[in-house]
Amino acid sequence: MNRIRQICLNSILAGSLLLFPFFDAQAGGFASQPSTHPEAKAPLQEETQYLTASQLAEEENLLAILWVQRSAEFRGLSYQAYNLAATEVDKAIAQRKEKEKALQKAKAKDNPSIQQEPLRPLAVVLDIDDTIVCHASLEVYYLEHPEAKANYNAWEQWISQHNQLLPGAGDFLKYTDRHGVQIFYVTGRGPQDKKVTEEFIRKAGLPFPDESHLLMNDRSGGKMNHFAKLARRYDIICYLGDNVADFPIGANRDENEIKYQKTAEDKSQNDSVSNRGKSNDAEQNDIKSKRPMPLDIQAMLKHDKNVKRNRIIDAHKESFGTRFILLPNPMYGDWENNLAKKFRRLPAEQRIALRKAALKSFEKKEK
Repeated sequence: MNRIRQICLNSILAGSLLLFPFFDAQAGGFASQPSTHPEAKAPLQEETQYLTASQLAEEENLLAILWVQRSAEFRGLSYQAYNLAATEVDKAIAQRKEKEKALQKAKAKDNPSIQQEPLRPLAVVLDIDDTIVCHASLEVYYLEHPEAKANYNAWEQWISQHNQLLPGAGDFLKYTDRHGVQIFYVTGRGPQDKKVTEEFIRKAGLPFPDESHLLMNDRSGGKMNHFAKLARRYDIICYLGDNVADFPIGANRDENEIKYQKTAEDKSQNDSVSNRGKSNDAEQNDIKSKRPMPLDIQAMLKHDKNVKRNRIIDAHKESFGTRFILLPNPMYGDWENNLAKKFRRLPAEQRIALRKAALKSFEKKEK
């Protein structure tokens, strides 16, 4: 059956009781008893087969990807972001001209009270993935081939082939270059991707496709080192990105600790293993691999690291839309990874349970 048709049909079913009658968010998995819903007893056709937990976890992203690829709203927000950035460039250039005039007047009058330090060059700093380049087609591939996320080959092929710029990105970068402003691409891509990324910038006709203007992931866990070095040498007009870690405000990924619920059965197994001598660790790992323990979701959510990141944003609220330009990306990001340490490596059932438990619902009062 047609794959796209199957995805659409499965997604429609995702909101019904037929799709996950066994799921229990509090338990972090699927319940053993089937639903008593009358329709659940009907025989299922090919189009209405249950999704596995892994498939459901992946297809939860379907609407986000579709919104990025098809909606006018996403295009409008992208144009809006780059229009704001262009406005900041215009203001910075106008202010720079006024400063240069003031320095020239002071120099002509030989006024010693006026500092004669040279002005630093103007620059713009921006991320690449889902700031300049749209990731949606790769996310569709991952949707259809979840196993590919663990394989560098798919990513390697995509970065060598992609050519879809976000709306407004190309025009903004060329406009900025024409006005004599330096452009620095600070990306989370690793050093192994440097050559192919330089080639992409060149083929796309974007400014500064050279080593000094392309700064790769330095394995520090963030971009702050690059930001600090650039700020010492340039007058940064604005930063653009799809993740708050793309701005010099210290909002890097700060993952939550994974906590598991321990039952009486777990304790009994642990005590049994601890009495068997040197093979304790191997046998304990074997027990965990055969029967994954449920997450202690409530304990984890008490220490949700997104709370800290949100406070950082609040502290810099006046800079967004001017110095910091944020582009929309609902498909992936640190906002989800912060729910748990190594979130993407958790079993699908646990990822689904954690997502649902993190939601805040309207509380209807009974009359």
